[in-house]
Amino acid sequence: MKRSRTLLLTGVASLALLIGGLESVANGVGLAAHPASGVGSCTLKGYNPATTPANAKNLPVGKRPMSYKPDDFDCTGAKFAAPGVEFAKFPQPKNFKITNKSVVRTVAGHQNVVGVPTAAVNPTAPYFPPFQHFVIIYRENHTFDDYLGDCATTIAAGCNGQVESTNHISSVPDLHSLAKTYSLSDSYSTGVQPPSGPNHWFLFSGQSASSSQQQSYPANGTQFDRFLQSSSGPTDEGTNACTAPSGSSSGSSPYSMIVNGDIYWMLNSGSGYWKNPGDGKVEVLPPNRPGTTIPEELHTNEYTCNNQSLPDSTISGDYLNFINQYGMPSYNYVELFNDHPGTYQDIPGNDTATNNIVNSIMTNPTYKNNTLIVVTEDDTQNGSNGSDHVSNTYRVPLLVIGNPAYVKQHYVSHVAYTTANVLAAMERTMENVHSGIIDPNNNLGASTFPMTTADQAALGDPLEDFWVQGQTPLSASATGSPTTGNAPLTENFTGSATGGTAPYSYSWNFGDGSTSTTQNPSHTYASAGTYTATLTVTDSASPANTATSQVTTTVNAVGNPLAATASATPTSGQVPLNVAFTGTGTGGTPGYNYSWNFGDGTTSTSQNPSHSYGTPGTYTATLTVTDSASPANSASSTVSITADPIAATAPGAPTGLTGTAGNGQVSLSWTPPSNSGGETITSYKVYRSTSSGTESLLTSGGCSGLGAVTSCTDTGLTAGQTYYYKVTAVNAIGEGAQSNEASATPTGSSCLAGQLLGNPGFENGASNTAPWTVTSTHSPVEVINSSSSEPPHSGTYDAWLDGWGKTTTDTLSQSVTLPSGCSTYNLSFWLHINTAETTTSTAYDTLKVQVLNSSGTVLGTLATYSNLNHNTGYAQHTFNLGAYAGQTVTLKFTGAEDSLYQTSFVLDDTALNVS
Repeated sequence: MKRSRTLLLTGVASLALLIGGLESVANGVGLAAHPASGVGSCTLKGYNPATTPANAKNLPVGKRPMSYKPDDFDCTGAKFAAPGVEFAKFPQPKNFKITNKSVVRTVAGHQNVVGVPTAAVNPTAPYFPPFQHFVIIYRENHTFDDYLGDCATTIAAGCNGQVESTNHISSVPDLHSLAKTYSLSDSYSTGVQPPSGPNHWFLFSGQSASSSQQQSYPANGTQFDRFLQSSSGPTDEGTNACTAPSGSSSGSSPYSMIVNGDIYWMLNSGSGYWKNPGDGKVEVLPPNRPGTTIPEELHTNEYTCNNQSLPDSTISGDYLNFINQYGMPSYNYVELFNDHPGTYQDIPGNDTATNNIVNSIMTNPTYKNNTLIVVTEDDTQNGSNGSDHVSNTYRVPLLVIGNPAYVKQHYVSHVAYTTANVLAAMERTMENVHSGIIDPNNNLGASTFPMTTADQAALGDPLEDFWVQGQTPLSASATGSPTTGNAPLTENFTGSATGGTAPYSYSWNFGDGSTSTTQNPSHTYASAGTYTATLTVTDSASPANTATSQVTTTVNAVGNPLAATASATPTSGQVPLNVAFTGTGTGGTPGYNYSWNFGDGTTSTSQNPSHSYGTPGTYTATLTVTDSASPANSASSTVSITADPIAATAPGAPTGLTGTAGNGQVSLSWTPPSNSGGETITSYKVYRSTSSGTESLLTSGGCSGLGAVTSCTDTGLTAGQTYYYKVTAVNAIGEGAQSNEASATPTGSSCLAGQLLGNPGFENGASNTAPWTVTSTHSPVEVINSSSSEPPHSGTYDAWLDGWGKTTTDTLSQSVTLPSGCSTYNLSFWLHINTAETTTSTAYDTLKVQVLNSSGTVLGTLATYSNLNHNTGYAQHTFNLGAYAGQTVTLKFTGAEDSLYQTSFVLDDTALNVS
């Protein structure tokens, strides 16, 4: 049932009369003439255009002397509708009236007749979201056109406001964006015009006489008194707004609050502190939150006490810093009034500060789902704006911001809310007794919050049109009984659901591998342990919503004492000996805590740890298990570990080494040693000299960098020169003794034909790259690799340069001696290029193929490849090195990659053939 037009006009008139002492002379509607100065006049105190600097708003904080320019109110031609007329054009909030009966009660020895409501039924079960924080952002002098622009088309067609002749949204883009994103009321009323001080004052006086939706406690207190649950402030609250009280708060409020801003319009005197309009008592807010040292007031009364103005950026920044340090209080009041004095107007700064606060809260995972933000104005009319501005007709913008699960988005409301409705939403958020429906029992009693026993609108939803109506969020509730006991334990579970869309389906997982789809199942836990049973409720919405709830059950194995069992695998072996331990606890009261002492000075708290013994010896590993009894029980178990010394040795000497001379080369072969030392032979080393008994290790050529092979060919030798050789074997322990000595004298011309590169296909693997030298900015061990991501041209290994996708230089080089007198000197290799670069014109990543002398000087660049040369397979490239015949040179591949997008240069099957 809608509120009647007669009741509405009466309520609005009452609101206007309540604050008549504050602004009645400012309404300009059949009232007395304006006073010459002060409140209600056309010029406020302190304005001196001769001394006010033109750039005052740009001055630093502390050097911004404050003065007022003329206040327009209705002094420059603004025309207003009669009180209540504009407000009455809009739909009204629902009001479920109840009937009072008179009863006589004795109070302080006196009999009083009071009204007590009869039982009432809520026909619609109004919805109020589960907000835990309320934030009001109070601003100054922003009209509907700042929020809406052309309100007939910009936000929503059919908006009840007029089409403005001046569109101001370009000066406040953030404010306009907020209005488009969230919910805006185009018919919010303060009950007076212009909506200046009274609007501000109502939200802090909160007198029960001003709203049927407010509590009457305390009898004559302000809104802050209500939060403090006391009609008095600090014990030494004093009468001077510029002197902070030093005493403690006399209230015992469960609520936290923060007030931040240069609050200079709090009283009809404009003095900046609170005076109770009911009893005229001066009140100053507590300096700290009751019971803490956290400040409740930031930046209060700078104008009144210090004749200074603070930028809105300072106010918003300090407020957000407060939240980061202390958390968000239940009630938050942030006053962005820097643009109030005309000489200091900073509209862009005000716009940015508002946006920063909203976005910071709505992107904070801790607060975005449980906070209601209201942005409104203290004074939206200015006569110079012209009579077409809809805010001149009793109404101010009211922006309501919250989680889209609860608050409508991209929405303009036409319901005619008043300041009293905002007060009701504020109090319901502070109390937050029930989320979802306000009165879950559908009856009204003396304890129903936030209504009083004489409340005629107790079942009304204060801002009903802004909420996402129809259902509360789906929630699940799971309980079980009993949740503790001895095995086997039979537990009766109960599942329930609220909100969402009925009917519901239920699914239980009992935590021991068993499940059920019964709403209220029974289940037996057979073994001791701690189990978490999870209920998942699914509703019938499309798409369906789900919610979960859990029950934890502890099953004891009473009668079985706590026991520990320790085991290990292996329990003996040579060092380093890696042992896997297993710990088990049984009996006692689960769960269990495990503690291992491995006997060598090291410990672990894992149930099943692994440990390596590096020193030979016999060790006793001890497991200690502690259960969850009170006091806790403990049990221990041990396991013996024997770590033996290393038994393997270096291999014996290879045998049967022979050398067969060829054209500029010697072919060697040998037999593996009869004694491998107990370990696998991994490689062989060849030693050579031109005199017997003086052989030294070969580090280049075909007999260098050998794996587990028994032959090689030493090339590039001088015809007619006798060469002497010895060979050794290598296993994991080390290198063994040298073999017998073999010798051979190469034949042929000065050109010693053959393939000169060692380890040409990189088949010795990543751990034995010789005679290649590998460097990398990131990981040289990954250059020679067998990755399936870049498969080799043949064999198992290739050389993968770059491909990191970040700034990298990888190199691959080998020194080689080119004999003189040959007719061909052909360097060849197979190359595959893979790139993520998309350009077809820029070489971001390159591979250079170069010849260097022994000093590292580049003798020539054979080729430069880049990401522009990418191909799908391998391509062979061949170069003539005849220009370097008779020299010892270094062949070097250098891959350079920039900081973005990978290019891989993959080399395989290199060769340097001379003949």
